[in-house]
Amino acid sequence: MKKLMFMAAFAVFGLANVNAQSQFGVMAGYTNISEKASYDGVSASQAESGFFVGVVGDFTVSEKFHIQPEVLYANASEANFLYIPVLAKYMVSEEFGVLAGPQANLILEDMPNGVNSLGVDLTFGGNYKITQNFFVEARYGFELTNRVSDGSLGVKGRFNTLHVGLGYLF
Repeated sequence: MKKLMFMAAFAVFGLANVNAQSQFGVMAGYTNISEKASYDGVSASQAESGFFVGVVGDFTVSEKFHIQPEVLYANASEANFLYIPVLAKYMVSEEFGVLAGPQANLILEDMPNGVNSLGVDLTFGGNYKITQNFFVEARYGFELTNRVSDGSLGVKGRFNTLHVGLGYLF
């Protein structure tokens, strides 16, 4: 856990030297985390809503291309998650950007044997600059990994995540 937090901090703050046009900020909003399990052609799913809060960086690579790393804490129905996305942002216009990239997610609860607490998602979405500092963002993450560590059982488990939030860049 300490190594993961160190790597996340390194990713966010280590990119500060990419360009002089770097910004840091905070973001918070609504989250919906859906869990899906399947076995032998039968599947079940449930979704829980909650909130997320975290820090965000915006590093300008070129006029149209930015890198946006984040560290987000999310809580949904007493379950705690840590999300660490590193997103590529393409600015379609001065106000609107399209986001896509990988995202690590970590369940911060004790998990039963055979269930992985770490997952990897593919995330995509968009954001809109309201002002120079305020922005809104919505994105969806599809988990690529199977949370059940014993694949020989044929059981698959995944978490998909929707985040909709408001952010402020300093």
